[in-house]
Amino acid sequence: MSEVKQNKLKQKTGIWNFLKKLSDLQPGLDREGTIVNIKNNKRMQGANAWLLMCSIMIASLGLDLNSTAVIIGAMLISPLMSPILGIGLGIGINDRITLKISLQHFGIAIGIALVTSTLYFLITPFGNYTAEINARTMPNLLDVMVAFFGGIAGIISGSRKDKSNAIPGVAIATALMPPLCVTGYGLANIIKYGASDGDLQFVNIMSNSFYLFFMNATFVALATYMIVRFLKFPLLPFKDEKDRLRTIWSMSIMSIIMIIPSMFILTNVLQKENKARRLDKFLNDNFKGVLNTVTKVNKDSVHIKVFQFDDIDESDVADCKARMKNEYFLSGTSIEFVQDKDLDRSEIVEMIRAEEQEINKSQNVVLEQKNNRIEYLTSRLDSLDRIKADYNEIEIELNSLFPELGGLKVYAGEDAFPLVLGSKPKVKNINEVDVTKRIQNFLQTKLAVDSTYVVLK
Repeated sequence: MSEVKQNKLKQKTGIWNFLKKLSDLQPGLDREGTIVNIKNNKRMQGANAWLLMCSIMIASLGLDLNSTAVIIGAMLISPLMSPILGIGLGIGINDRITLKISLQHFGIAIGIALVTSTLYFLITPFGNYTAEINARTMPNLLDVMVAFFGGIAGIISGSRKDKSNAIPGVAIATALMPPLCVTGYGLANIIKYGASDGDLQFVNIMSNSFYLFFMNATFVALATYMIVRFLKFPLLPFKDEKDRLRTIWSMSIMSIIMIIPSMFILTNVLQKENKARRLDKFLNDNFKGVLNTVTKVNKDSVHIKVFQFDDIDESDVADCKARMKNEYFLSGTSIEFVQDKDLDRSEIVEMIRAEEQEINKSQNVVLEQKNNRIEYLTSRLDSLDRIKADYNEIEIELNSLFPELGGLKVYAGEDAFPLVLGSKPKVKNINEVDVTKRIQNFLQTKLAVDSTYVVLK
């Protein structure tokens, strides 16, 4: 072998050895200590139960006060991760007893959390729907990834001989407790106000937040199982072949029970995320320069209302709808075009609210543009409110000032600016243009509008 080939082989071997050492989890691994530690902490009783109740109460207070710092403090003392790690460990080492006890105490932990948070939100004098509560009602793909990698970090940290302080960080990252507290918030409001009137707001809050909790817990347990098997934790011996088959079947069934719902959740989240991306692309590609768009998302449908200044061609509308369906694959989506001159008061209010919501989500670089739009819409809304003032009083004043015009009438004209109708002056020495300008100046001062229409016949 030539010297050049030998050098290349040494270089490749050196890189391979470096990468192997970089990713090697064996040094510092404590399999037996990890198993003992997880088994000892998986029970939700005694001190763990009290810690959980206190942490749930603190987290509920943080949600009610809209305080991220208080919520983080609650997660630091929460023992909720322990039974979830026990579930992943039980499946990973074929330990039916550990799995059974972990599942039981996981259920107990959920019960403690729901009872504590529900009682708090039943008796609190506040109980407003805060931003922190809202943040736990919209699970997405990123939450899945945080829970999965948080679970990996948790079991790796727990498997070291020299225990690190990563577990509190994992507890914060995976955010298992706040969704449970939000579930209690929804349940408390259902108890107080009921859900039989067709308003499913609190039912949705409760179901979506518990959905987020279950998804996070499932992927933490799944990550624990994968690392336990990757690190080759010792499998428990079987009494006989029958016991081995029974254990394998029970573990498989429990794994399926844990994984299948999470796969449905993940599929649903992916579908929603993909549709949201296609919807954003459709709006950005086609309506970036229009006055505004308002998107209403229902359970199975989306309605887009587009407001713009320019005239709308029916062929363009048909083409837009066709591309929306065939190019962007937005089935179940409808679109409505509204021109500026057709806006009514409720639609302007709706646009202002939509713009304010966009401002909350936007970065600082676009805040000025959004504020300008809100100022414009607000001024239009003010004009509409002012133009609906007492026209009878204005008509009386106008007719007292201009009796020679034979009974002036004031209407809300085009673009909501006042329209004055009257007769031409019958006196020859009165200039019609001058009278018209005086009427316009009077109305602009009286109503604080930029323009008026005066028609004298």
